[in-house]
Amino acid sequence: MALLLVSASVLLIGAYLHAADDDRDETRADRTVETLAAVTLSVEYDLEGVDPVDERDGNYTRTDYGSATGLLADAAVTNLHIDGERILPYGDDFEDAVDASTASALLGANHEFYVVAEWEPYDGAAINGTATAGERPPPNEDVSSRTITASSDLPAVEEADLSTESGEPNDALETAGAAIGAAIIEGYLPPESTQRTLESQGLSRELTVYHYERLVAPLEYEFSEETDSDDENPLNRSEADALEANERVLYGSDGGSEPDTNASGLADWIASDLEIAFADELETIDEDSDDDAERDEAISALLADEVSTDDVTITVQTWQP
Repeated sequence: MALLLVSASVLLIGAYLHAADDDRDETRADRTVETLAAVTLSVEYDLEGVDPVDERDGNYTRTDYGSATGLLADAAVTNLHIDGERILPYGDDFEDAVDASTASALLGANHEFYVVAEWEPYDGAAINGTATAGERPPPNEDVSSRTITASSDLPAVEEADLSTESGEPNDALETAGAAIGAAIIEGYLPPESTQRTLESQGLSRELTVYHYERLVAPLEYEFSEETDSDDENPLNRSEADALEANERVLYGSDGGSEPDTNASGLADWIASDLEIAFADELETIDEDSDDDAERDEAISALLADEVSTDDVTITVQTWQP
C-alpha cells in the first residue's frame, strides 16, 4: 500500500510539473519581452566608415543608454536603407553592440532567443531599417513568439496630413509622399538641434553635414553640386539653415514643392514607392472611383490605416535549447 501511494504521488507530481512546463513555454516569450523592456543597457559603438571620422587619427566611439527594447528600436532606425542602400555606415556596428548587450541581459535564462526589430513607414516600403539580436531558431524547434511595438522616435503622420484637395491624378500620393518624408527628415534631423550643430565647429558639425549628404545620396539631389556659391548652401556654417536644408532634402533643389530643375527629393521618391507598394490596392481604387476626387479620398483613407512612421515592430522568439 505504501509503495502504491508513493508511486501515485510521483505520477501526480510529474503530471503537475509537465503542466507547469507547458505554462512556462506559453509565457516564455512574454517574460523575455518583460525583461527586455525593464533592463537598462549601455552600448558603445564605433563611428568607423564615416568620412569625417576616417579623416582623423584615433578611435571615435559613442555610447547610448536605454532599455533593451528601446535600443533595438534605435538600432533598426539607425540601420536605415533607401532602396537597399545603407545610409549610415555605423548602423551595423551599433546593431552588433545592441546584440551583444541584449545577450548579456538574458545570460542565464533557460532558453534561447531571437529578436527582430523592424521599422518601415508603410508595408512593403523600400525605405526601412532592421536590427536583430540572438540567433535565428532552428527550423524544427518549438518556438514561443511575441510581437510588440516600440517608439521609433520619429513623428507620427496624422490622418489630416494625408488629406488633399484633389486637383490632378496622383495628388493623394504626392501629398502622402511629402507628409511621410517630412516626418522621416524631422526624426533624423530635428531642426532645432540640427541648427545649433550646423552653426558650431568641429566633428559634430561635420557629422551632421555628412548625415545630410548620406540622406540625399540615393535621390536625384546633392548639396555639394547644388550651387557654386557656399553662401547659398544652407549647410554652410555662416549661412546655416536647418529648415531650408530639410526642405531641400524633401522637395529637391530649391526646397519648394515645385522644383525648377530635374532634381527631386524624398517626397517624390516616396510617392513613387507608394505606387509600387500599394499597386494592387490602387488598381482596385481606380476601378471603383468615378473621378479624381473620389480616387484621392479613397487613397488617403487607405494610407491613413497603413502609414506608421512612429512605431518599430519587435518580434521575440524563444525556445528550449
